[in-house]
Amino acid sequence: MEQTWWDKNLTNPQMIDTFKEWIGTQNAQSKVFIRKYISSKNYTSLIDIGCGVATEFEGYKSDRYPIEYVGVDSCKTLVRSNIHRGVPMIEANCENIPVKDNSYDVAFSRHVLEHQPSYKGTISEMIRIARKEAIHVFFIIPNVIEKINYNPLDNLYHNTYSRSDIEQFLFQNKKVRSFEWKYISDKEWSLHIFVN
Repeated sequence: MEQTWWDKNLTNPQMIDTFKEWIGTQNAQSKVFIRKYISSKNYTSLIDIGCGVATEFEGYKSDRYPIEYVGVDSCKTLVRSNIHRGVPMIEANCENIPVKDNSYDVAFSRHVLEHQPSYKGTISEMIRIARKEAIHVFFIIPNVIEKINYNPLDNLYHNTYSRSDIEQFLFQNKKVRSFEWKYISDKEWSLHIFVN
């Protein structure tokens, strides 16, 4: 089922401001953490899946880190706004992005998987696109038991996934070489998937 919360709500300027508060500026702790990590690896290209207002585009520019950046989002309002600001964009669903395999050093997403009916389609797509690594930052940290939390009134998910289920899923993907979890804060962890 196509999710419509963003397209329905982000045409309202007040809601855009609220949305920006939720996701944080380019200086949000996890965004700074990931940019430092990316630069430490000398990665040169990144696809930001579910980029929202594309604060990471601004973050890399502010850091003066030279990286080929492209944002991906399915929300028409966000895509138009980002293009207007000069952000390279692809309008697409996070499970079906029209780019070739191994197109970017890093396939990155933040706070996206938790809003999907399942993590599997998006993670598979990130692995397909990544040349070196796929990274997701969780704001609902995976736990022992999966809990699919769907609100039909908003057509919106806030899921808690099972860490062991995610790991078993990764073990089954032939392109995955290894993976690791990184603690960012009590509210955010990142999953790093290294690919062949």
